[in-house]
Amino acid sequence: MTTNNGFPDNDEIAEHLGEPLEDVLDINSWRKGDDLGEAYSRIEREVREVIQQEERVGEEIRQRVLPLIRSRKDAPKGAGLYRVNLDQIKWTHQNLLFNGATLGADGTVVAHDTLLLTIGQVGVITVSYLGQAGEIRKQLFRRDLRLDLGNSIDEMIEVLEQRQTRPAPGYSDTRDQLSNLLRRGLMEYAERGILLKTGANKWLMGHGSPVPREMLVGSSTLQLVEASLPILRELILQHQKFVYLPSSTNELLITTLGDSLDPLQFLIVDTLYDQLQGWLAQAHYTLSMGRKVKEFVEEIGPKIVRGVYRASASSPAQVFYAHVEHAQEAALIALADSVLQEHRGFPMLLALADNLCRVSFDPGAFRNVIQQSYAQAGQPFRYLTERETRR
Repeated sequence: MTTNNGFPDNDEIAEHLGEPLEDVLDINSWRKGDDLGEAYSRIEREVREVIQQEERVGEEIRQRVLPLIRSRKDAPKGAGLYRVNLDQIKWTHQNLLFNGATLGADGTVVAHDTLLLTIGQVGVITVSYLGQAGEIRKQLFRRDLRLDLGNSIDEMIEVLEQRQTRPAPGYSDTRDQLSNLLRRGLMEYAERGILLKTGANKWLMGHGSPVPREMLVGSSTLQLVEASLPILRELILQHQKFVYLPSSTNELLITTLGDSLDPLQFLIVDTLYDQLQGWLAQAHYTLSMGRKVKEFVEEIGPKIVRGVYRASASSPAQVFYAHVEHAQEAALIALADSVLQEHRGFPMLLALADNLCRVSFDPGAFRNVIQQSYAQAGQPFRYLTERETRR
């Protein structure tokens, strides 16, 4: 419970910390740094107890909640619990994964920011189990001033005025947040674009959501929204055979349902419609663009289902998104690829794309080129930040 002044009350703080705040503030209650035995014992005890409690909760969810998913109001087509057998896993490996019939993509964004120049690089790679399918990159440059004003005083004043309102390197404001979101939005756009370009007649697999917030909201850039809608329509309404998996999610309800699953089970839960509607309510569009995006959400929101699966007893549950007409096959592909990484339970194809991305668009190599360029210009260290020179 929150008090009138907006601060949490003592009970809420105690629940968050696991003990009353006054006990935590008592320095005499803190253990010495070398008293590790008791610390380890308490950690072991807490972990054991919470796992036992979670197993009890999971059993109740399996018995009472999961059977209701299929029959609840507004449940999407195909909602409910499914179990996969080893023959299905083997068939999927042979016919949809190892023969190159599924194409995965991963992207990366790296930026270099100094007083003089900001350079952003966006790179995307597509890969199948038959090898790398495509690679694209784009470098973006931002400078304080590009125009030759023809007057050194005017030029000096212009530079000073722009730098007065710009944050120093290593600090950020709303404009730098916009730059970061825009670069990420461009990466999401490029990932989907190259998948569609190189993956005709293939299953497509990617990180995140098939409709990322950066593309729909446009990172406050309506031009990106305008360009994104046709790409997303092609992916969702025409291609349809896709599966997307976020690396993490802040929606604890679906992960709790997922953690109650047995290995080789998946659950189709709901659609993306409500989430997209929530984004719309927070976005700022022009009147005409607002109508376009609203029509888009009404059209594609019910077509994308969200589910969760568990690949092994030792791995966490993973959320996935798929087209409503192909959700069961999409879940099977993701699950079959994930059993190849028993400890992670996440698709191996995306891990392969991520590793290739790290090699092809190595941030260290990117920064080395920039540092060499400064050195060749006669200033190897002057415009670099402390973090960049400590390497």
